[in-house]
Amino acid sequence: MCFSSIDIIGERMSNDKLHVSEVVKLISKEVKGLWRKILFYVKSWFRDLLYEPIYIEELHKFLEKWRKEVLPELAYTKETFDCDDFGAYFKAWLTKESGKNCVGEALGVVHVPDVGDVAHEWNIVLARFPMGEVEVVHVEPQVGQAFITHTYDGWKYSLIWVLF
Repeated sequence: MCFSSIDIIGERMSNDKLHVSEVVKLISKEVKGLWRKILFYVKSWFRDLLYEPIYIEELHKFLEKWRKEVLPELAYTKETFDCDDFGAYFKAWLTKESGKNCVGEALGVVHVPDVGDVAHEWNIVLARFPMGEVEVVHVEPQVGQAFITHTYDGWKYSLIWVLF
């Protein structure tokens, strides 16, 4: 993280960006349970001072592009290109495409029906909604689907820590 005091003062005047302390507070609400909260604060890594959320409509357009243009070129390969690689790739891709540092890698546990709990990586995005509020949106990069409710297609996501 490289910045000057002039950069910090200038950036704080922007209403569109969130200070890292606001981002930590917002994302920590997604973590359930005392031990997981402790792990979140100990293991999470926030690499920027200011974060710029993406408008939810814009996120949906990028997800459509991801599903149509990027996902067909990617293939899941156990241990070589699996969930953590999809998560890292999506983070880099959305940051480059949107020009906003609105996306992080989410690490935790997902409950898969008929399988049980497994370690998993997906993405979380800071999304600005029509009334101006910023919320954490979860994205499963392997299918290009966004969700807010911690569940998708029967899978239940439990966040433990993030790389943002």
